[in-house]
Amino acid sequence: MMKSNLKKVVAATLAMSMCVPAFAFAADNSGSFETSFDVYSPALNISVPLKLDVEVNPMADNTATGVKQFTVASNSIDIINASVDTDADAAIPVNVTVKADIKSKKDDVITEYKTFTGDDTSVKKKIQLNLSEATTAATTDNTNAATGTGDSSKLLDLSSITIDDAAIYTSPTNTTPVTKYGSLLSINIAGPSKGSASSFITDASKVVPTVGSFAITGSANTNAAWKADDIAIAVTYSVKASKPLTIVTPTVAAIAHTTGASATDIEITVPNVGESKVVSMAMHNDGEQGFYGDFVWDSERYTVEYAPNATTTTQTDATITIKKDDDAITFVTADEYNGKAQDLIIGLSDGRFVVTTLTVTKGN
Repeated sequence: MMKSNLKKVVAATLAMSMCVPAFAFAADNSGSFETSFDVYSPALNISVPLKLDVEVNPMADNTATGVKQFTVASNSIDIINASVDTDADAAIPVNVTVKADIKSKKDDVITEYKTFTGDDTSVKKKIQLNLSEATTAATTDNTNAATGTGDSSKLLDLSSITIDDAAIYTSPTNTTPVTKYGSLLSINIAGPSKGSASSFITDASKVVPTVGSFAITGSANTNAAWKADDIAIAVTYSVKASKPLTIVTPTVAAIAHTTGASATDIEITVPNVGESKVVSMAMHNDGEQGFYGDFVWDSERYTVEYAPNATTTTQTDATITIKKDDDAITFVTADEYNGKAQDLIIGLSDGRFVVTTLTVTKGN
């Protein structure tokens, strides 16, 4: 009886297996894909005011929080970001790179690159300029927010958005001196929020944009007879879709050196240069007519070594060594420069410029 049942089970199993369809393979089972390589660079919905006016302000108010607190400043440049990936229904953050340099100046204009406090009684045309990111960016007034038309029907119409509260510059988030060689400021602006809408694209007029603000700020002798053509400043910008980037100009403390028999070579450590290399170095002093103005070292007159940062080993420090008997070091021990701070500018390959001071004192 058991043999009979077993035969029936085996027979049934074989019958079922015979009913399973077989997979048929094509004769040609190979091919190729159409490939491409590109960078994610969606169309951005941003507003950038293109007028930047720098002016000396004899009415500077040190109780103000905006640009009016500075004795020289530009208007605040408030970049509004309402960028949305309409296919993914997602906000797009952006990074803004701003570059500025002093293109020209009149002979009687004295430019300082490091700290300078203006004298409101001096008639010397003395000035120091910075690129500064606002402590708190401006905010927008969305009262009349509207949706774009045509291809922009899923986006906020930025022409309907105005600035409400002005940017605050009391203690700028990032600041870097503007020099004749250049300066670079990196600003991260978050993506917009949905506001009261459930989606960015169901009602784009509900989208709440974000703002990033920067300005040229600084100090100047306001009693001098300034003219519109005394100094010319060039400022450029570029904006790209990006998560926040950490691009900050390194800080180097003031350097002091004394010449003489016991003197050693001058070592200058520039922290956290990342992948950048030191590509240039110069001293600057146009404090009076007849001063040297600018001295640029030839690259073979100093050495640079790169090593992991002692605290953050994922970062790289650059250590510059200038020989103690370098002609430039000897030169600034002359009476008019001896013991006085000279601006020192170190250029990095990514466009950042580190500014500090070098004070050389003549020893025995």
